[in-house]
Formats: sequence, C-alpha cells, structure tokens
Amino acid sequence: MSFNIAGNRVEGIIVQAISSGKSTAQQIVQQSINEVKNDPAKNLREMQQPSGLSSFLDIKV
Repeated sequence: MSFNIAGNRVEGIIVQAISSGKSTAQQIVQQSINEVKNDPAKNLREMQQPSGLSSFLDIKV
C-alpha cells in the first residue's frame, strides 16, 4: 500500500494504519447514516427517555 504526499510516494506501516483508520471511520459514518435513514425518530425517542439521574434526584422532602 502506498500514499502520495506532495507527489512523493510513501509506503509503510503508518500508511497502512491511516488507510485502516479511514476505512473504519467510513464504515462507522455509513452505519450512522443508515440508522437515521431507517429510523429517523430514534434520536427523539432517546432524548425523551427519563434518565436514571432524574429519578435519583426526585426526592420528596
């Protein structure tokens, strides 16, 4: 695997790591996009859920 920087070909383990990271990032972004496409109201439902902290702080005096 190689990479071009300012017209110079660069090869090695760092280039492989960058390429692998780029591939992983693309997959994660694509999964997030697909989640929103398949269920656009999911984020809203998650925001409307009461948190555990709110029930903990709901102490009657």
